[in-house]
Amino acid sequence: MSAPPTLNAKVKVQKMKTKTFKVGRSAKTGRFTTIKKATQRKSTHVVETIKKK
Repeated sequence: MSAPPTLNAKVKVQKMKTKTFKVGRSAKTGRFTTIKKATQRKSTHVVETIKKK
């Protein structure tokens, strides 16, 4: 008897199926940052969507 999958397990499966992912980047230096920081500092950062290979 197995237990039904938990919500966290379902979220992990959905993330594995996605073909893109988002990443934050500094527009000045090109360095990667967190998405949270990029959304807070819109004048100097961008959020990019990158396709998985």
